[in-house]
Amino acid sequence: MCGLCGFFGSRYIEADQSCLVEMNNTLFHRGPDGDGTYFEPGMGLGHRRLSIIDLASGGQPISNESGSIWAAFNGEIYNYVELRLSLKAKGHIFKTQSDTEVIVHQYEEDGERCVEKFVGMFAIAIWDKGKHCLLLARDRFGVKPLFAAELAHGLAFASEMKSLFKLPGIDLSWNPAAIHSYLTLGYIPAPLTAYRGIRKFGQGTIETWEISESGDPTCSSRIRYWTPSLSASRVNVPFEDAVAKVFSLLRDSVHIRLRSDVPLGAFLSGGVDSSAVVALMRLCGADRIKTFSIGFEEREFDESEYATQVARRFGTEHHCRIVTGEDARRALPLLSGIDEPFADSSFIPTFLLSKLAREYVTVSLSGDGGDEIFGGYDEYRRIGRYQYVDAMPLRLRRGSAWAARLFINQGMRGGGFVRRLGIPSNQRFMSLKAHGEDDQVFRSLSPDFSAYLSESALVSTWEAGFRSDHSISSAQQVDQTTYLPDDILVKLDRASMAVSLEAREPLLDHRLAEYVNSLPSQYKIRGGHTKIVFKTAMHRHLPSEVVSRRKKGFSIPLRKWLCGPLADHLHSSVEGESSGIFASEQIRVLLRALREGKRDISSQVWKLMVLAVWAGSQKATNKWQ
Repeated sequence: MCGLCGFFGSRYIEADQSCLVEMNNTLFHRGPDGDGTYFEPGMGLGHRRLSIIDLASGGQPISNESGSIWAAFNGEIYNYVELRLSLKAKGHIFKTQSDTEVIVHQYEEDGERCVEKFVGMFAIAIWDKGKHCLLLARDRFGVKPLFAAELAHGLAFASEMKSLFKLPGIDLSWNPAAIHSYLTLGYIPAPLTAYRGIRKFGQGTIETWEISESGDPTCSSRIRYWTPSLSASRVNVPFEDAVAKVFSLLRDSVHIRLRSDVPLGAFLSGGVDSSAVVALMRLCGADRIKTFSIGFEEREFDESEYATQVARRFGTEHHCRIVTGEDARRALPLLSGIDEPFADSSFIPTFLLSKLAREYVTVSLSGDGGDEIFGGYDEYRRIGRYQYVDAMPLRLRRGSAWAARLFINQGMRGGGFVRRLGIPSNQRFMSLKAHGEDDQVFRSLSPDFSAYLSESALVSTWEAGFRSDHSISSAQQVDQTTYLPDDILVKLDRASMAVSLEAREPLLDHRLAEYVNSLPSQYKIRGGHTKIVFKTAMHRHLPSEVVSRRKKGFSIPLRKWLCGPLADHLHSSVEGESSGIFASEQIRVLLRALREGKRDISSQVWKLMVLAVWAGSQKATNKWQ
């Protein structure tokens, strides 16, 4: 787990060795254990290292024997031991025990398709001096981040956008399509970023860059080598066989992620996903396991007792911290460290959890991805209910929805179902994901900023990725390609790397995901039950109350905090915002409604506060006017 950066261009590129060093230094928090650079005119690779494997000699960038191939990467190649043996048998000579060196020699064997051999999480940059080309690749689910910016006469890339801010010539004006998507979703989906001149590198993507005849770099190849698919032919196996196969894949996934030369632990919320990971760690022979959880003073949000129960069951060395609103207030400066607005409020407790874990370990396994892979979200059950009414013509459904609203409002049971009757089936899942779009957020914007966000066909630039039908499998595929990489994994990466902690996600092993994605939806969700095949596979190894307990998201007492310890920061940020993005009167109405509490609008208010914090940062001020 580290950070990388670099650039590639012609002799005219405005980037030199001093730029590379400065870019690399901004990533110190991702790799405090060491740094390295490789430079030649028009080409630079930088790397910050968090030592996990081969502590003594695993520095990057690293080359092959002749120095013709150089590589730097962020992440882990978990199957590096097996690949190393295969490559040595083919005559490759290794000078380290690191997984990075496997990348170099696998590239010599397979070229750009080498990444298909890797089991892991990674963002990779490979410089081929002989061919004078640069290869960039990102792991299948997009666990590890990678950003790119096209410059005059060059291309720059980095693990975080703040590294790219050090280069001249990047367009940092706001991207209105990205801001519109943020106000709708609470995050910005790939390939968009908040800046016109920077893009997110797609999950499961390989790009090859070469120098064109004009002397400037050009992308000669772009391959999507892997994508989550739930539309392929279904595996026709008995349920009992599927359970056995899932358990075997789960165990293998956890086992391979226990490879580490530094202390290793696990996040433990007490939910079924993280509890299963801890159980599997024990089954794989891990001893002296350290586990970490957080709780809240507010009992309706506190699940620490369940984590403690699981820790006792498996005899872990458990550490728990009770998080207060004051803790959240002290953590607020981290919001600007994500480089673009990001409104998942669970980022704060995830950071505090990571901070707790880093006091004891360098690597922590997590249960992230279980809901998207095994079907744990309530939205999946809700979307399936519409299959019985979508046979009706859309006009008839819209009329029925209008009539039903006269008797059932949105706040009543069934109100949401009624409201979405008149939505086209391929847009309905999007309406379930767009939390808080209904009125408060967009009405709080100034007329000028609203016009700015409407200056082009904004929605079409990003909403297509959220198209779904009433099937559960379609909804899962949308989440695995949008919400998972662009929200859940962003949160985990930024929160953990802020304290130099490596987080590993065994439930996102692509071999496990491919198999589970191929199973019928009824093996995952049926009636009022979710994650059926997963819970069945793990029920013998977990306390029954953990398996049967209704899912509760990682939520926080946000409204109480916004009206208490965070109130001063909230008012100073949104009322004092100087870029002209808010309508002052509407903001006052919103804050008054928050205090009155007739309806919980805390997520909408948080979304606007985060936008204000980002807009007020030095790099973002007045970039839209």
